[in-house]
Amino acid sequence: MNGCKGMVNRLNRPGDEDACWVLKPTRSMNWKQAKRFILVIAIVSFGIGGFFMLRGLPLVLPFSGLEVLAVALAFYLVLRDGERREVVRLSGDTLIIETGAVEIEDRIEFNRFWVRVKLESSRYRYHPSRLVVTSRDRRVELGGFLSEGERETFARTLINALGKNR
Repeated sequence: MNGCKGMVNRLNRPGDEDACWVLKPTRSMNWKQAKRFILVIAIVSFGIGGFFMLRGLPLVLPFSGLEVLAVALAFYLVLRDGERREVVRLSGDTLIIETGAVEIEDRIEFNRFWVRVKLESSRYRYHPSRLVVTSRDRRVELGGFLSEGERETFARTLINALGKNR
């Protein structure tokens, strides 16, 4: 099962004509906390490498450095991926989907009256479903990082918001 979880935040009041939701992965650690953790790993790793260097095994120290570099790179990549955002905005007759991390990388607009929201189950057992927004020849997957329950809830919310004025 998908152990990743995310968050869906509505940015406006439920009575508003326009609606906006921000989908983002849940992160357990920010970059400042990750740097502290990497520092602890570095101190321990270089301490072990220094100990073995004093015992006459100098090649352990460079591998300690590689280990710290690998851990730091892994944390950087995971935390950078956690910065992804999907903004779903319903404004008048337009459904706007913007995706990106720090800045908007992709923006797709759909006519709200032609759009279909589907929650597709996987063909394989224990694989997560996919929340897909389609219109004619365009197709966008939303909330790949959300849990199954969050994805289902957001699909119902989006379907209800789209159908409100139909």
